[in-house]
Amino acid sequence: MKSKWKVDIVSLDNKPVFEEIDRFCTEAGLPFFLPIMGNLRAQFVIRDSDGKMGAAGRLEYNFEYPMVEEIAVREDLRGSGLGTMIVSAILDEAKKEGIKTIWVMAREPEFFGTLGFKQTTEKKLLSMLKEECAVCRDHIKICNPVLMKKELSP
Repeated sequence: MKSKWKVDIVSLDNKPVFEEIDRFCTEAGLPFFLPIMGNLRAQFVIRDSDGKMGAAGRLEYNFEYPMVEEIAVREDLRGSGLGTMIVSAILDEAKKEGIKTIWVMAREPEFFGTLGFKQTTEKKLLSMLKEECAVCRDHIKICNPVLMKKELSP
């Protein structure tokens, strides 16, 4: 049976899709920050056969650290494997780029733990990211993220 879901990489100059992702993340209850184009490496979306978005995520450099960013899965599809699919696409892209270690500021550390990410206390990165988190509308209220990393094998 053919999967009804398809992972696509988004052209970095496709403003309408980035606006769609912004709306999608907002509807999913997640903050969305437009990427700084020099830092964005790849934006992915997963769509069903009707073109409806089920998940989104991106590979982005944050303070020169490669990171999994802006992971969102439509609420009614959580637990369906789409989160794993989107993170896998990001990790595959990171490996293609020769990235050896990738980071995530995880709102759902248990999920990322199942994908091989480990909690870390990289003080320099954690300090910089916590400053970014402090300005987010969800910080502490509903989100207290954990810094995690994963070593990528070639």
